[in-house]
This record gives sequence, structure tokens and C-alpha cells, in this order.
Amino acid sequence: MQPHTMTLPGDAAEYVVTQHYDQYADVEHGTWKTLYERRMEQLSTHACKEYLEGLRVLGMRAERMPVISDINKTLQTRTNWMLLPVSGFLPGRTFFDLLAARVFPVTTYIRKPDSLDYTPEPDIFHDIFGHVPMHAYKVFADYLQAFAQIARQITNDADQERLGRLFWYTVEFGLIREGGDVKMYGSGVISSVREGDNVVHRGCKIHDFSLEEVLDTHVKVDELQPTLFAIENFEQIYETTKEARKIFGV
Repeated sequence: MQPHTMTLPGDAAEYVVTQHYDQYADVEHGTWKTLYERRMEQLSTHACKEYLEGLRVLGMRAERMPVISDINKTLQTRTNWMLLPVSGFLPGRTFFDLLAARVFPVTTYIRKPDSLDYTPEPDIFHDIFGHVPMHAYKVFADYLQAFAQIARQITNDADQERLGRLFWYTVEFGLIREGGDVKMYGSGVISSVREGDNVVHRGCKIHDFSLEEVLDTHVKVDELQPTLFAIENFEQIYETTKEARKIFGV
């Protein structure tokens, strides 16, 4: 099913755009290539095997920016997820409504060449290179949906912020122990040179994953992460969604 033929939850349809692939300029493909190659220098040895496998099976490569409809064909077959091109940031409720339906919103534009290291707005590199390879792995894909099904039921601001820490320290900044080493899977460490270096060179403390500690650890959005959490396997975070339901009463 393609985005324009499905019924989207809530007000999501208001944010849908089209990826006009033939309108990308050479400089935009060049920016993608620069970012891709720069990160793969580190990720080829420091990303988890599930991420690297997802990158391969979804056909992502350095030379050209990804075609969203092509990724969807493979992603839907593997894990029944779909990417939805959107205009930018979505309201939290809309975002989680989509995730609960196994639809992941992605932007279609890429950062400017003079902003390679940081962009305050989401862009296609963070959204697709950072997030989407993990969506080709079933356990993680199921975790993402299960998390969203909880998040969309919470209306209390304090609870929303607390639960948001679980998303932050897994989906965005998650680490996993693999063969005695710490590997990356969260999009924030995957897509950022500085955050990746912060992990590899141990600029941050790495604690064993504990749901209780994660929910009590405040998020730092404007500085390098001082503390991150390493899971043993992805089944571990999927199981935490059952515990989170009890904690938040949903």
C-alpha cells in the first residue's frame, strides 16, 4: 500500500508531501554522499549488526539519496512498516498515532552543505539513514509500535516526559552489547559524528539498561550525552513495554 492510498490516523494527512526525486540537485546528492561516507567510516565497525543488515537489505548507498517508495517495497515485505514523506516536525500525538499504525514519518529535504555537523530540523539523512535500517529488524520494529501504542494513551505532561526518556535512550540514543563490545543502534548516535565519537571514545558513561533508571534519567537535548544505556538484546526493550504499561497504567 502506498501513502496516498491508505487512511491515515488523526490529522496526519495534513503533513503529507511528495518526494520529488527528480528535483534533487547534484549538491544535495553530494551532501548525502559526504554524510554517508563519513559516518560509515565509524559505523562499519561500531554499529550493531542489525543496523548494518538493515542498511544493506534496504538498498541504501552513498552515491544517491534514497527513493522512499523503493524502501517501502522492501520494508513492508520484511516488517510491515511503511515510510510516509512529511513536511517536517509533527505534533507528538500525530507522530505516535502513525507509529502505532506502523507508519514512520520522514522528511524529504537534506541539510545544507554548511550545516553537515548539526541541523536543528529533521532531515532525510537523520530520518532515513539514522532510523530506518533498524525498522527492517522485526523485534525492533515491533518494539517501536508497542512503545507508540503506550505513548498515544498518555495525556499527563509529566508522564509523557518520563516515558519520552525511554524513547530517547533507545530509539534515539540506544546502545547494545554485542560480542563483548558496545555497538550503536539509536539514530542520534548513528547519524551524528560527535555523538558517535562520544560513545566510541567513552566521553559518556555507559550503564546497563534498566527501565527504572532510564525513566529517572533526564534528557539532555543541547549537549553531548553524559550517560547512555546498553541493552543485552532487542527482546529486552520489547519486554519493557509490558512493564511500562503497568507503570503508566495504560
